[in-house]
Amino acid sequence: MQFVGPIMLLDHMPPKDIAPGEIPDPDGSFAHPHRGIATFSYVLEGALTHADSSGGHGTITAGGVQWMKAGNGIVHDEMISADLRTQGGRLHSFQFWINLPARNKAEPAEYRPVPTEDLPVVPLPGGQAHLKVLLGGYEGTASPIPTFANEFIWHVRIEPIGSAHVTLPDGLPVAGFLPGQGGIVSGTQVVAQRTFVLGKDGSQIEITNPAAEPLDLLLFGGAPINEPVAMRGPFVMNTEAELTEGFREFRAGKFGRITYPSETA
Repeated sequence: MQFVGPIMLLDHMPPKDIAPGEIPDPDGSFAHPHRGIATFSYVLEGALTHADSSGGHGTITAGGVQWMKAGNGIVHDEMISADLRTQGGRLHSFQFWINLPARNKAEPAEYRPVPTEDLPVVPLPGGQAHLKVLLGGYEGTASPIPTFANEFIWHVRIEPIGSAHVTLPDGLPVAGFLPGQGGIVSGTQVVAQRTFVLGKDGSQIEITNPAAEPLDLLLFGGAPINEPVAMRGPFVMNTEAELTEGFREFRAGKFGRITYPSETA
């Protein structure tokens, strides 16, 4: 499965316990470019720090998200936070790649971190679950992050031995991912850490948690972008010629360079 609407990749970084001093300080070796997409990171546990060549800097902690529109080109570095490197702890996070319409691929890059307290949470009927709107909207509530193709990402949490109903958007492809444990979705047993596809008829699904601990479920999708796709590494454009031009501009230094926070102190 390559696309769910405009969402083209989900990178799950499972829970990892980090000992104090285990992870070295960043030296820029992980910095890399993007063009033509938006990246969207969500931290369940721990903290991530971002720095990019447009001047964007930020650290998000558990429950927060960070969104970066690569647009016409950016270099970024996503790092384990300084506190987590020095004090140790657990990191559990996700990153989505979201394709952009051609007009937005040509726009300047942009970065936005959003802490957990600024993301709306919707109680679901029955009192056994809630839905956190990470991107897009649900039942009149909306994340503060811009969207370009009706894309959405929701985090549903079901209490132990509980169930809930979620209404899917009409006409949009939807997929789900259970990061921690399996569950039952509309009568079908779904195993953990496996992406599954749902319908696009706006139906209501029932999610059941048979376990004695909370169940987490990510639901995501959006409107397909009916434009040609040309992809090479971290660049997603509409033609091979645009890819070639993007790499030429990156190698010429036109994406800029990152000034790390320590360099400005």
